This record gives sequence, structure tokens and C-alpha cells, in this order.
Amino acid sequence: MSKKTVSIQNIALEFLENKNNKTFSTLINRLRPGLLSFAYKYVKDSDLAKEVVSQTFIVIWEKIEQYNPKYNFSTWVYAIAKNESLGIIRNRNRNLSFDKYMHNHSRLLQMYNPVFMMNTEVMGPSGEELTQRLFDASISAINELDEPYKTVMFEREINQKQLNDIANDLDWNLSTVKTRLRKARKDVADKLYKKYPDMVDSYFGNENEE
Repeated sequence: MSKKTVSIQNIALEFLENKNNKTFSTLINRLRPGLLSFAYKYVKDSDLAKEVVSQTFIVIWEKIEQYNPKYNFSTWVYAIAKNESLGIIRNRNRNLSFDKYMHNHSRLLQMYNPVFMMNTEVMGPSGEELTQRLFDASISAINELDEPYKTVMFEREINQKQLNDIANDLDWNLSTVKTRLRKARKDVADKLYKKYPDMVDSYFGNENEE
């Protein structure tokens, strides 16, 4: 006669009562396959799905006291996994936007500043810290733009939309999009050079050394 499998719900209730490693390991083994498949549907990457699942189990361990046993444990767990998946997606999109924006921003700064000196050496932040500060300053500069220039900059440089899509979404013709984007980029570059000349020059000095 085969041994009856204990339900995930019962294992969870036992873990809620005792919170021991053995019961938690059993939970992990039972939940991991389904969670990996669930997370992959969101993040579309095997390594990221594993990261989601690992973080989900950390949250379960740390917050098990918040689980209400009146409700299904798996539902609670999958809600955690969904939140972790969405968090990773947000971070990934932000990093992609950050990287692409800074690449574009390098070109627009050089394009619009006639007195830019690539080899200027300054004291201050460097590397990733410098890049992050310049990115944050860029976002602030965009926020200071008047409309419609603020909107077109966010749509193009942050949301990474195609020019035709921006034109359709905002009901502008393509020529208007290009003209407003050109002015918005120049205004942002001017604001940055005016407020943070040393930081901008330091950023390009670091680029030149790589």
C-alpha cells in the first residue's frame, strides 16, 4: 500500500507552527518546480526565474507569521512570487533604460557643447557612482522642461519609444516630434552643463580612459 502524500497546505501549517529547517526543505522541494515555471512566464529567463524563486523562499521564511492559515498557502506563495517577478522586471527595464539613455546622452552632450574638453581632470565621484549621479541629474533636468518637451524626452529617452509611435500616441506629425525632441535634448544638455560642468567633464574623462 502506497504512502499518502502530505498536502502542501498541511506542510505549510506544520512549518507555521514549528518553523524548522526540515519542514521548510520539504516545502521548497514541493513548491520549486511550479514556482520556476510560474516565474519564467513573467521574466522569460531561466536564471532570473531561479532568482525569483530563491527570493520567494526567503520571503516565506521571513514573513511566515504574516500568513493567514484560513487561506490557501499556495495562493499566498504565488502572490509573493508574482511580486518578486514584477520587481525584477522593473529593475531590468530601468537598467536597460539607464544604459541606453546614458549612451545616447553621451552623444547629445558632446553635440551641443562647443567648449567640451574630453581630457579635463576633476576631483569627485567616478565610475558607476558618477554615471548614476549624472543619470539622476538628467532625470531632474528633464522634469524641469516645459511641455511638450518634457513629454517627448521621457517617451523617447526613458520609455525608448520609436519616433513614429510617439507621433501616433501624441497625435503629432513626425516632423514635429523630431523638432521638439531636438530642442528638448539641447535644453537638457545645456541645463546639465550649467549646473554640473565638473561632473559632466569627469564623466567623459572616464569614458576616454576606458
